Amino acid sequence: MLEKFILSFDDFKNSKIVSVKDKPFCFDIDKNIIKSSDIKFSFNAVKYDDIVSVECNINGYFLLECSRCLEQFKYDVNISFESSFDKDTYETDILEQVRENLILNIPMQPLCKPDCKGLCQVCGKNRNISNCSCEKEQNKEFIAEKWSKIKSLAIGGKNAKSKKKTYTSS
Repeated sequence: MLEKFILSFDDFKNSKIVSVKDKPFCFDIDKNIIKSSDIKFSFNAVKYDDIVSVECNINGYFLLECSRCLEQFKYDVNISFESSFDKDTYETDILEQVRENLILNIPMQPLCKPDCKGLCQVCGKNRNISNCSCEKEQNKEFIAEKWSKIKSLAIGGKNAKSKKKTYTSS
């Protein structure tokens, strides 16, 4: 596993362009976040007098766990970014920039699909696969309980007193 991929001004002694194609990248991050990954990166670096401009592409996928239904799914990764460094900086670590861009593109709440129904909070069934009657039963009980409290209040009944407020403009 590469830990660093240093690109420096010395790399441009024989050529103004340095290119790398489809270099595998091992993304070492918590396995609770990303179950596995297959990531490759490519870049073109061009030297212009005192500046090196780098264009990088990252492609592949993450295997993530849906935050609603807990099923694993492939999340496609297709990232492009640009960076540059000058003679004063002299070098840059391309892998660190790749790692940063990957981290920024991990969804905070990964979803297997935008309309994922998630798990039933009562029986734990994946509601994307089959529905259960738990929600209907819970709603009936919930509504019955809430309405019973409202019905017990004496609002608008025989004993209710009407208070009229009048407003005047000044």
